[in-house]
Amino acid sequence: MGGKLEQLFGPIFRGMAATKANSSIAQFAGITILTSGSTTVTVSTTLVKSDSLFFLGIQAPAAVGSATGKPIEVKTVIDSSYFVLGTADGVAMGRDTNISWMLYRQN
Repeated sequence: MGGKLEQLFGPIFRGMAATKANSSIAQFAGITILTSGSTTVTVSTTLVKSDSLFFLGIQAPAAVGSATGKPIEVKTVIDSSYFVLGTADGVAMGRDTNISWMLYRQN
């Protein structure tokens, strides 16, 4: 059974959404690491705009009750150049944390 994994059946989206992300300067999705002891990380991409929508997810190995989970937010956006992700409270992460991100442009 070849072909695409996702299929649109009328108003219902069935199957896994799939896309190809690259690691070029024009990437629109990726995973970056916020290292232990850091509060921010910079991601370079020419596709970012000040009105871009950001979808973020975090993943870090942590024991229950270790208090390593922190909200991540977009700190800075420089059109067609880069954006900065960081902890919402400005306190450094206790462990290396993978941040999955994806951009949607509005224009």
